[in-house]
Amino acid sequence: MRETFYLRLGETADSDCEYGIAGADPRSLRAQRGSLDQALDRVNVAGRRVVVFVPATQVRLATVKVPARQPSKVLQAVPYALEDQVAEDVESLHFAVGTRLEDASHPVAILSRARLNQILLLLRANGVQPDWLVPETLALAAPTADGAWSALADGDHVCVRSGLWSAFTCAAADLVEYLSLADPDRTHPLRLHIAGNAAFDGSRLDWPVQLLPERNALAALATGFQPERAINLLQGSYAPRRDIERYWKPWRVAAVLLVSLIGVSLISHLADTWALSAEVARQDQANATRFQQLFPEQTRVVDLSAQLDQQMRALGAGAGSAGPLSLFEPLSQALAASPGLKLTGLQYREGALFLSMTATDLQVLENLRNWFAQRPDARLEVQSANAESGAVQIRARLSRA
Repeated sequence: MRETFYLRLGETADSDCEYGIAGADPRSLRAQRGSLDQALDRVNVAGRRVVVFVPATQVRLATVKVPARQPSKVLQAVPYALEDQVAEDVESLHFAVGTRLEDASHPVAILSRARLNQILLLLRANGVQPDWLVPETLALAAPTADGAWSALADGDHVCVRSGLWSAFTCAAADLVEYLSLADPDRTHPLRLHIAGNAAFDGSRLDWPVQLLPERNALAALATGFQPERAINLLQGSYAPRRDIERYWKPWRVAAVLLVSLIGVSLISHLADTWALSAEVARQDQANATRFQQLFPEQTRVVDLSAQLDQQMRALGAGAGSAGPLSLFEPLSQALAASPGLKLTGLQYREGALFLSMTATDLQVLENLRNWFAQRPDARLEVQSANAESGAVQIRARLSRA
């Protein structure tokens, strides 16, 4: 059996990654850490299977039923079946589908096309064609016969595989809270892999837990990875075309790499421009919708800035005062940056915005908290978060910091 090159990507293109080679037994892996360029420069991947793990925070999991059965038609139908469950334009997202389940539904992994393009460009610029591109959460071991969930603590975050095709991530300090929301009856013990750099004391966890120390996160993922219980993100237009590659001549490979290197800058610029234009249009529409929710008598929005200033002056809180206007900007940006989050109610009182929101899963709430934690001008206090009917109902208070 040929060897496997395992690569665990960082959160960004500049982040360090973990990498290593293993034979038939993944436990033989000796992981190293460094930049992606260093990893691909130090290791010769020729003739080896390449498995790449994508950060759990960048991939969402869902399940969906579609009438089609043919894989290609299922892949075409899934984005529109999930359109109401994602905040972004489905054209900006990549959907990968797992094996059809007994109830006729399909597990789905969702990733930004911009991020996927960035990953593949970086790999292919170094002459690497991955065989598998897998969400970290689906590389953890699936729930065992006794219902135990698998989790990985790395740094100050934890990712949990809470089902065969479901998972969530959160800050280590919030793990018990998230476990309680996902499993109120505490029927699922936790098999917690703790990487060597994890800032987390699992012995103090108020939950039935089995602690599994690991040298590093990559070792836990490589050992737990089972292709039949994972979703390969390389589908559709991103699927490997190995029959063509096998017959390419050396000069043609060199020509393709040269063209790729020349086109990287242009493609990156066009992708950024397109994404920015789409985001501006979505944000303008979202701002107009929220304005009409706040001021329902304004049935027509011609000049949002002028109309908002007029309404705020009428309330005695002009644009230069300490009214709610200063909170609208971070709120709008947070909603745009949080796929799967919808604003259902809004009130301004006592110098703060009181928000009612619906999230598709717990990971969306964690992303929202992390986003506001980096804002020096606004503070978000989550007052309640209840999981009901496949969604999380959230009440929060947004005030100036």
